[in-house]
Amino acid sequence: MHTVNVIIGLMATASASKALLYTIPRSFQAAASNCTLPAKFVVTDFITYTDETNSTLNTVCLEFSDPDTNIKTTCQQNSTSTPSGPSKNRYACDDANVAFIYQTTGVAGLTMIERACPGGTGTQLEASGLVTPQLECSNSTTGVLCHAEPTSIQGDFDSLEPIRPKAPTRRSQRARRG
Repeated sequence: MHTVNVIIGLMATASASKALLYTIPRSFQAAASNCTLPAKFVVTDFITYTDETNSTLNTVCLEFSDPDTNIKTTCQQNSTSTPSGPSKNRYACDDANVAFIYQTTGVAGLTMIERACPGGTGTQLEASGLVTPQLECSNSTTGVLCHAEPTSIQGDFDSLEPIRPKAPTRRSQRARRG
């Protein structure tokens, strides 16, 4: 039986074209052997805008690509965005399998999150990795516009965790009490 687990583990690791920086949980190894796991990602055209007087106008925009899974998508957080996951700082990208968190305090940087083996059955997992864009900023009378230099940032997914349920909203909390 141990030999079977080792073989499945090797097949799952081989399903990504790059070495993985995370451990694949045993419960996910069989599913992972049939898909390409996220290993590396590229962020391009990362831009932030911070409004001087109205923080609801703050914006984060970027392009995301994963050369292994062939996902390419646009990600944006602006005044019309709503959080999309278990964290109030997590925002979905145009491709629902990708999300991001951008923080300037705490663990500062850009965390990219990608669903591993989307559409599979059983436990759903997501890979995540943090990059810290080096920003060049310019001030204006209305706000601060920043862009990453270099314009293309390569990152590694270094964590694979079960997808946590979305945080309850106040409305759903009231309904449960109700």
